[in-house]
Amino acid sequence: MVKTTNILSIPVAQVTRAEILQTITQHLKTSDEQLFIVTANPEIIMLTKEQAAYKNAVLQADFVLPDGIGVIVGAKMLNEPLPEKIPGYELVHDLLALSSKEGFSVFFYGAKEGIAEQAARNAQELYNGLQIAGVMDGYQFQGEDAAKRIEETNPHIIFVAMGAPRQEQWIATYKERFPNAVLIGVGGSFDVLSGTVKRAPKFWTNNNLEWLYRLLTQPTRAKRMLKIPKFLVAVLKERMVGRK
Repeated sequence: MVKTTNILSIPVAQVTRAEILQTITQHLKTSDEQLFIVTANPEIIMLTKEQAAYKNAVLQADFVLPDGIGVIVGAKMLNEPLPEKIPGYELVHDLLALSSKEGFSVFFYGAKEGIAEQAARNAQELYNGLQIAGVMDGYQFQGEDAAKRIEETNPHIIFVAMGAPRQEQWIATYKERFPNAVLIGVGGSFDVLSGTVKRAPKFWTNNNLEWLYRLLTQPTRAKRMLKIPKFLVAVLKERMVGRK
């Protein structure tokens, strides 16, 4: 049983990127049950406080991973540190590399029309022999229709890129349809993998400043970025309550 750090009632797994990749590999080779993974940043955790239905969906995950320096800082504030940040986009590449090596098939579901297709093409160029089970955007295909179409392809890994709360709620609703698969919400990863959005350069990611790079290059994200200080204040309050 993996230890977790409880952050605002969300159990975040105390695992390294290498450990979760090993767990996923073992699962795909030996298990006949689905594996549900959430990559949680402060925005996602705050959203679970605002929407009970979304919190219920996230709590169904087998692993909630710390995607974002804010979650790492929050864990430290609670004196229950997490081993490392596990960026969702980097985990996507880890899983693509793994799939290429082991012969696992992947399904790209989500984003706007054309984005998932380009992301899948770029992935095949990067990872030789990668098996694409299917590609489907998140606007024309939703709910039961999407689940049925994906189920027919029997993929090993399903990337769901519809953003929170839609992606985790969709996975929680339909995960039982994919007993042998790994399902993971990957947010805007298709946008970056397709080349539509540029990821922060190494300097920014290495110094945990990717959030600032996004704010500077995408000012429309300012309202979403306000979730970070609100998240840290909420964690501080939780810590103070815990001390009483």
